Amino acid sequence: MHLRSISFVIICLISFLSNSQTLTRGPYLQSPTENTIVIKWRTSANTNSKVFFGSDSTNLSQSIVLNNSTKEHTVKLSNLTPSTFYYYSVGNNSTSFTAPSARYRFKTNPIPGSQVPTRVWAIGDFGKGNAEQVAVKNSYMQYDDSLNTDVWIWLGDNVYNDGTDQEYQTKLFELNGFSDVFNWLPFWPSPGNHDYNSVWEESAFLGIPYSNIALEDHQGPYYDLVHVPTEAEAGGFHSQLELFYSFDYGDVHFLSLNSEVFDFAQTSQGIDRMKQWIEQDLIQNTRTFTVAYFHQPPYSKGSHDSDDAIELVMKAMRERVVPLLESYDIDLVICGHSHVFERSKLVHGHYGNSQSFDPSTMLKDGSNGNFNQGNAYHKDGLPNTPDGTVYVVCGNSGSKEDAPSLNHPIMEFVDGGIEACGSFVMDIYKNRLDGKYLHMNGTVMDEFTILKSNLTVEIPDVSVCGQESVTITPTISGGSDNLHYAWSINNQTTSSISITNQLLGNHQVVITDSLTGQVVTQSFSVLQGNDLTITAQNDTLYAQGSANNYQWYLNGQPISGANSAFFVPQQAGNYSVSSFYGSCMSESIYVNPQLAIPVNEASGIVLYPNPASDELTIEVIESFIGKTYQIYSSSGEVVNKGKLDSIKNQISLTKLPTGIYSLQVLGQKENLRFVKK
Repeated sequence: MHLRSISFVIICLISFLSNSQTLTRGPYLQSPTENTIVIKWRTSANTNSKVFFGSDSTNLSQSIVLNNSTKEHTVKLSNLTPSTFYYYSVGNNSTSFTAPSARYRFKTNPIPGSQVPTRVWAIGDFGKGNAEQVAVKNSYMQYDDSLNTDVWIWLGDNVYNDGTDQEYQTKLFELNGFSDVFNWLPFWPSPGNHDYNSVWEESAFLGIPYSNIALEDHQGPYYDLVHVPTEAEAGGFHSQLELFYSFDYGDVHFLSLNSEVFDFAQTSQGIDRMKQWIEQDLIQNTRTFTVAYFHQPPYSKGSHDSDDAIELVMKAMRERVVPLLESYDIDLVICGHSHVFERSKLVHGHYGNSQSFDPSTMLKDGSNGNFNQGNAYHKDGLPNTPDGTVYVVCGNSGSKEDAPSLNHPIMEFVDGGIEACGSFVMDIYKNRLDGKYLHMNGTVMDEFTILKSNLTVEIPDVSVCGQESVTITPTISGGSDNLHYAWSINNQTTSSISITNQLLGNHQVVITDSLTGQVVTQSFSVLQGNDLTITAQNDTLYAQGSANNYQWYLNGQPISGANSAFFVPQQAGNYSVSSFYGSCMSESIYVNPQLAIPVNEASGIVLYPNPASDELTIEVIESFIGKTYQIYSSSGEVVNKGKLDSIKNQISLTKLPTGIYSLQVLGQKENLRFVKK
């Protein structure tokens, strides 16, 4: 065959192969943050990766291309806007595999720490590919506000029986009635023992490895399909491993732990490394609510009994990990593994078997925790004063147990049996967390509430000048939206109050959080302010008056960084000055630097720039050449001296601290002032 003909055949073959790609998995979403997200998908043959995206589903105006050749595609989108809906399409340089539509969308996270309503959906032991798995998903999709889900948690045993790639494909990504959620809802996974059957392979006994395997060597289908933050990209502390990690959503902190790092030889090397990371993560955590989740629960009387001698992993998590979590007053621990639903009371300090539970010392609140019945669980919001933790087992999102005993003494609500499948739903906002057990038939069978009494109030003393009126608004941190104000001034009940110098003295405000009943009293003083005035000398403005902290203004707007007793205007306008602490705004004066006469030009000497940074120029007329000059600090000390050698003389100021200085030329009576920035 002719060489040209061979080349044509090759080109045609390449073109055919590039256009015969099919999408075999996904797309699905991973590791969302306030400005990034990861999109993953699988194709039938190797190709490059391309994502179109934008905030309008009909105009995907942005794109990113990775010129690799792979079946397993992972593309990270960056520089996104927080709390914003985006739409996307995946493909390659030749074609798109998905058509732009509302089906392919995601929403970026809010800025970490933001107090925003947060919806969390948790499922465990769900991936059986059965009717119950689909029913659990459908019941949640039909539940109130489910389309605004913010965090989707996997509690392990995500597919059965062995966590193989084929099982993930058929029982999750291709399962009719379940798979459609992957296009728009990111998931935050943790692994279970069934997922680990393809990680340990032949090195395990009863689902537990014979001996410790280095955490860096944990590999398998589960780790191939997930992409979780290992470098604290989503908040928390970096773990540098996909085995366990943390992330923030708004004002909630989540830890995805790994109960499967336990080994049969009980070396505890894996658990110890995880505990070291937990300590580093929680010690820097400042979020209002903290939730940990992992697979094998510390307490259960379902398909797995935490008292059984064979349940070594459950025992290890209860004895080794739970005490550490509780030392940081963790609010909620969610697990799977046991194919039932169990929800505890508010407890603390129970690290033994069920018989060792002592309500007199370990039960923080024995009520049902139902807010509508007046029984919400209350915590003080301080991490160093443990007030108790709620433990949830939700291992029935596709799995079930025929006749579990369900008699663990810490549990407040339980559900088991062949009809007992469901999921766990949380709604969190400010200082309130609501948890609900949603049965697959759509019924909310259990609910509880945790409230945090974390309200703090600050009001600095304020000063009032002349006949002015000053508005006082407390600085509020924590608490709910339902705050009641009671001022000692005129019995006002508004959130802020105006005062004059007729109200000098000591006052207070009492703020009550109607949600928690917390009452905070804050005292403050109203002081007589000292009037400030402005004097102008050459091109510098000076504040006059007994104040220690200053803020300069241009046309009524604060000038950033202008906080000294003097200021050199750079543009025309009305300048004024006040004290940082509310005492007295001066009268404004109009300044136009462009019309000002350069410093002492009439005397034959000009200093510039003024203010100066590292160098000052002294420009003189010829009669001053050869004369000596001296520079004085504001205290009168000579800090520099020299001779004027030419008409323009450059003087280094690098060794002088910031301040006001004066220059004197010998034989001249007047000193010239300048500012070193």
